[in-house]
Amino acid sequence: MALGGTSFGGRGAVVTLGDLLRSMRGKSVLVVGDLMLDEYIVGSATRISPEAPVMVVRQREVRRMPGGAANVARNVAALGGRASLVGLVGDDEGGRELRACLENAGLGALCLCTDEGRPTTRKTRVLADHAHQVLRIDAEDDRPIGAGVEEALIRAVEEASRHADAVLVSDYRKGAVTRSVCRAALEAARARGVPAVANPKPRSLDQYRGFTLVSLNRAEAAEALGRTSALTDGEAPEAARALSERLEGAVVVTLGESGMVACWNGSTGAFPAPKVEVYDTAGAGDTVIATLALAIAAAGLRAEAFRLAVQTSAAVVRRIGVAVPTEQDLRSIGEGTGPEV
Repeated sequence: MALGGTSFGGRGAVVTLGDLLRSMRGKSVLVVGDLMLDEYIVGSATRISPEAPVMVVRQREVRRMPGGAANVARNVAALGGRASLVGLVGDDEGGRELRACLENAGLGALCLCTDEGRPTTRKTRVLADHAHQVLRIDAEDDRPIGAGVEEALIRAVEEASRHADAVLVSDYRKGAVTRSVCRAALEAARARGVPAVANPKPRSLDQYRGFTLVSLNRAEAAEALGRTSALTDGEAPEAARALSERLEGAVVVTLGESGMVACWNGSTGAFPAPKVEVYDTAGAGDTVIATLALAIAAAGLRAEAFRLAVQTSAAVVRRIGVAVPTEQDLRSIGEGTGPEV
């Protein structure tokens, strides 16, 4: 399950990104990870408060949608795959709202374990005049989960993985993805002979050794390598190679508007991003890892998977808030009529 990932999927069939998108349709991805509720309070900036030097925002609407690993699952579904989800919610209003959002999101099996001793992770963003983020409030408890909840998650992973074409771990270090849960996900993928991919945080990186592919952003890769300064574009290929050797699997380092670099099967490549006007990068990493999970499940580890991931992530950053690719986005990418690199 390490660098031999090209054995997944049908290697000879993919010629274009359109071919790859078609081959991904219907593939089943089990997403395991930290679930969140993303909440947006949207309004207009009217004046400066007389109480403090802060903006007064007149609220117009409140939007709620699945975030974290739940947004990864939304991306899988938007890309044409079938997503099942294992994660944790609290016994609270946020948990009930998140369950309702997920039930309306067109996902497959939902294996949501309830931890009565912690709140559902909620990120509340205040947006003024559609685009300007004034404030973000995080409600969370990131302590490791208890043994009983951990066992419930492991059983859910084992059950939900039985029909998966890929297993994806989305680790935001909010407590749900313990070393044992991570190991259960890898063992489930190995038992089925399917890829295991992840987007972890640097502090838990070594528990992802042996995964087919791991995705990190520029800052995370620098931290994982013990650097105090951010990686430059020119340093990213060597960083990807070093991390690939350390983890014994493929590694992709995302570089924002510069695209991404990847090291897989002994090869290293740079994949420039399309030129687009960026509105909001929140959730772009979720789109990258969802795209790669489906692409590897369908056609193996190959350059087209990374080319597709830069295209799908470019589509979502053009929208305000956490977003997923639309059918029109995928049609444009498949037809080669999307933004130029």
